[in-house]
Amino acid sequence: MSDNKEPKEKEYMKASKESLKHPPDQKEGLQEPRTTGYKPLQIGIVIFAILVIIVVIIGISNGMWGLFN
Repeated sequence: MSDNKEPKEKEYMKASKESLKHPPDQKEGLQEPRTTGYKPLQIGIVIFAILVIIVVIIGISNGMWGLFN
């Protein structure tokens, strides 16, 4: 009786090992989000914000707007 189980188990193990080698065509579960390509725009906004902060600091330190008169 145990002779009948062993070939089935071996076939099952062989099939499961083969399925591990090939990923499924349709992914299940969470997938990576699609990127929209806004990376250069984000970098531009960061650079603009840094430049604005630098101009404001220089303006305040030099009395450009007359805040400390």
